[in-house]
Amino acid sequence: MPERTTCTGLTVGPGTYDWTVEHGGRTRAYRVHVPPGYDATRPTPAVLAFHGLGSSERQLESLTGLSTLADTEGFLAVYPRGLNAPELGLGTSPDLRSWNGGACCYPARGVADDVGFVDALLAHLDTRVCVDTRRTFAMGFSNGGFFTYRLACERASRFAAVAPVAGPEGTSPCTPSRPVPVLHFHGTADAVVYYAGGNNFGSFGSAYPSAEESVRRWAGRNGCGSGTVQTYQQGDSTCTAYTGCTPASATVSLCTVQGGRHAWPGYAGFNNGTLDLKATREAWKFFKERPRP
Repeated sequence: MPERTTCTGLTVGPGTYDWTVEHGGRTRAYRVHVPPGYDATRPTPAVLAFHGLGSSERQLESLTGLSTLADTEGFLAVYPRGLNAPELGLGTSPDLRSWNGGACCYPARGVADDVGFVDALLAHLDTRVCVDTRRTFAMGFSNGGFFTYRLACERASRFAAVAPVAGPEGTSPCTPSRPVPVLHFHGTADAVVYYAGGNNFGSFGSAYPSAEESVRRWAGRNGCGSGTVQTYQQGDSTCTAYTGCTPASATVSLCTVQGGRHAWPGYAGFNNGTLDLKATREAWKFFKERPRP
């Protein structure tokens, strides 16, 4: 996608908005937080954040603290909403929202055109706010992490870098159009999405690789060296990175929380998430150094 250098005729100002866009015969929803100091004529970075199975965009906004960080750092925080079973014509569980993330999860898995929805969302977003097309990023939790990897596989032309949390790669085949920097967060004691990989989803999904294998695959795609270097260590949390990638900015990193559960690092209120590592802050630091070439 060509670089966007300026915007004209846009009138949306700072605030939080709940918008919808039509796609695939359905009305799809998403939330946008526009930070103070936003200039409608100046391209602004955007971070799309994808909730987990059975969650929602508002819950993820609270869990991550992404909107608060957006206010400080001056980026757009975007929270898409997944589809539930009734919306897909598959049952009567209205709260079970998910993303078609490859290996995970029902009800969207193998059914919903969520990649197409993201295309439509971005096109709609571009008509409302001045998005920097070279600085559009994706992050997600659990099922949203699986889907974040899928976007890296299939929409590398738009997403500059990705940061999945507690969600490994589950897309096959994965043939990105260019190297995509990856920062993966995962706890070793995650009892929902296993750090070591597994096949525990039953009818909700299929087998998935380990966190280490997920980043190893991306290191290979990005032409990185075979060794890793430590980039962060505090308490129970350690990050390592594959370097020597092509380009050099296309690093692939894994942040491991020893004994960490199925949680968002930096938020203790959900499954005792560690406070030794703040995933939201570290993801943004990773993103802002890696615009799309």
